Amino acid sequence: MSIRLKIFLFVIWIRVLLFLFLKLKTKKADIRYVLPWILLDAAMMVITAFPGILTFFCALFGIETPSNMLFFFGLVFLAMIVFSMTIVISKQNAQIRDLTQRLALHEDRTGNSGPQEK
Repeated sequence: MSIRLKIFLFVIWIRVLLFLFLKLKTKKADIRYVLPWILLDAAMMVITAFPGILTFFCALFGIETPSNMLFFFGLVFLAMIVFSMTIVISKQNAQIRDLTQRLALHEDRTGNSGPQEK
């Protein structure tokens, strides 16, 4: 890997990292959702600095080329993200259903039907 490519990739990874931290600072994202992306960014910086690591893992897993290894890691990473988001969405759906039922019971007990128009 040429030095120009390494510098270009480091600039990209640093910009991505700054973007992620900005989203955390402005509270537009929660740390539990941004943390996997920060870890991925850090891993990509390490792989850019030491490309031999990728070759080592290729030999360890019996994968022919480093690009196939990157695709494999990317697929596994995205599958983990999708699965974790599925869990979060399922929990939120259960909370919404519970809150809707509680609101309906509360309105039934008090005789109110929610906000009234004037």
